[in-house]
Amino acid sequence: MICPACGGRHVASVKIEGGLPAERCKDCHGAWVELERYRLWRKRTPQLAAPEYDGEISQASEPARVCPNTGRLMTRLKVSNDNPLRLDYSAMAQAVWFDKGEWERVLAMGLHDQLDAIVSERWQSDLKRAAARERAEHAMRLRFGDDAYEQLVHMRAWLAQQPNQSDMMAFLNTKAD
Repeated sequence: MICPACGGRHVASVKIEGGLPAERCKDCHGAWVELERYRLWRKRTPQLAAPEYDGEISQASEPARVCPNTGRLMTRLKVSNDNPLRLDYSAMAQAVWFDKGEWERVLAMGLHDQLDAIVSERWQSDLKRAAARERAEHAMRLRFGDDAYEQLVHMRAWLAQQPNQSDMMAFLNTKAD
């Protein structure tokens, strides 16, 4: 196997943090994890305590990597909107490439048992929708100010519970004399 990160050929079978079977590059210390092996590991592994991870995860601006099994480009997937961590995923090979420290970061985030979900279209769509909501909220806070925005959110929640909501909205939309 050729390392998708550094192109090295010094890859060996290992068990990474938590005992997960992987192929590790001896040059860059990245790890190739096949999802089938991950699923078997997850079934037989008791709950893992999430260790603290104090390493740095860089914002990956590098080009897409090539899957060592299929020769196709892998997809860079977000893990969360709160963290710059992105994983390289090969849908065709059903495998994930973890750069040095990324698996440990996933463990620290408590998402080590969510890898199947993270690589799913639903997870990625949910992240995009949440990011869009956060951008919209930020824009409204800038437009109205924090205090006014909080009051508007409260009023919207109250209004949504009223049986005559549409009449109230019509009243609010008419000009006062």
